[in-house]
Amino acid sequence: MIYRLGAGPSIEGNLGLFGANLMNEISYFVTPRFSINPSLTYFVSVEDAKLNGNNSSKMDGENVNSFASSLFTDVRFQYDVIRTKKDLRVGVGFGPSFQLGGESVHGGWWLNESGGYDSRWNVKRHARLGYVTQVTFDWQGKNINRRNTLGVSMSSFDGYWPYYLMLNYRLGFKL
Repeated sequence: MIYRLGAGPSIEGNLGLFGANLMNEISYFVTPRFSINPSLTYFVSVEDAKLNGNNSSKMDGENVNSFASSLFTDVRFQYDVIRTKKDLRVGVGFGPSFQLGGESVHGGWWLNESGGYDSRWNVKRHARLGYVTQVTFDWQGKNINRRNTLGVSMSSFDGYWPYYLMLNYRLGFKL
């Protein structure tokens, strides 16, 4: 068994938000090449949406303030397709994923009946089941009890692939 902690950049596919992800994962090796990997990942956006295509956070002259945050839990079944004599592994994984989170976008300002301005927020909350696919590059560090992993995972929901694209570096500890 190996416990991994990781972090890295992400892209949310609905609003095109750049974000960061933090992940915890346990790998249980059923065979030397096949593992079951439950994980818990937190995603948070770090940038406003760019909805008008000219790299500014404005939409028709209004500030677009947008935000997304989610907690993912999944179980990936991974097979190491390549395993060298120096223990470099290239693996592919697939499994179910559950997302709990949401996103919000400022929808603009409107003049109300009393002559003031009202603000509208579009908020979506997610509690949905999807799937995750991933490719990993894993190698032995200088310490025999440590593993280094570079992973690219794609979480897919509502028929959209990838809804979330996450790249992360994971430091593993043999248990």
